[in-house]
Amino acid sequence: MNSDTRLMQQLAPYLPWLIIVAVFVLFILLRITRKGLRQRVDEIGYRLFGEKGLLIWFWLNAPGVILHETSHAIAVLLFSPFGFRITSVTFFRIKPMVKRDGQGRVVRSGSRQSLQLGEVQYVRPQGHFMSYVGDGLSGVAPLFGGIVAFTFLYWVATGYNLWDFPLDINQHIQILRPGWPWWTLIFAPYLILTVTSELWPSSQDWKGARWFVSGFICLLLLTLLAFWYFHHVNQEELLAVSTFVASRLNFALLILLGLDVAFLLVAEGLVRALRR
Repeated sequence: MNSDTRLMQQLAPYLPWLIIVAVFVLFILLRITRKGLRQRVDEIGYRLFGEKGLLIWFWLNAPGVILHETSHAIAVLLFSPFGFRITSVTFFRIKPMVKRDGQGRVVRSGSRQSLQLGEVQYVRPQGHFMSYVGDGLSGVAPLFGGIVAFTFLYWVATGYNLWDFPLDINQHIQILRPGWPWWTLIFAPYLILTVTSELWPSSQDWKGARWFVSGFICLLLLTLLAFWYFHHVNQEELLAVSTFVASRLNFALLILLGLDVAFLLVAEGLVRALRR
């Protein structure tokens, strides 16, 4: 038995947990690379167009902003039978985001100012249970809309489903499905970048969805505890399902991380050229 085989046998009991932990590690790395990409795009814009160039990142993400706000609007429309009504939808009106403390006072900061590119405003009945549900689903709707768009764009780009590992019969990675047109790679990676850049709900979205999200998490935990307590599911089955889901999330995060690195290298090259 060689050393590699012995090492794999030693790691086998911990492999499911390593796969689950990898989700959080890759997510953190993705946040770092996306932040680094934005910093370089901001510098490119500033060196080319001055202060106005700092808005380039927002205009590059215009398709993602449209999807983000459209997801909000669709969620609100789904709750129209419960008294929800859209009053305005804005896609391209850039305005500063006012930060407030716990007492509602405006907080001034010397760091880079946050800007808001789009907005959906709506009214709904006060104090109703479905109003809290609608607020929550509307707040997190961009997360689901972005995932659906990412899944579709990955298929457009490669011909593969996001939950399929693109391996040939020799276990070699294939970027494109055999016979799939290569020109989809011209535009799909950019659209994936912009969609996923605007996928995460804003702090204001999370604030509106806090009661729904907290209640959903508590309900999910209570359900899992009940299944475990009444022996409807054992630890091995739960770990197997968690590992399966985590492996698919890792694959998606690796795709996004690879795209980030590619765009980051291009942006870094342009920054270095402009600094000369």
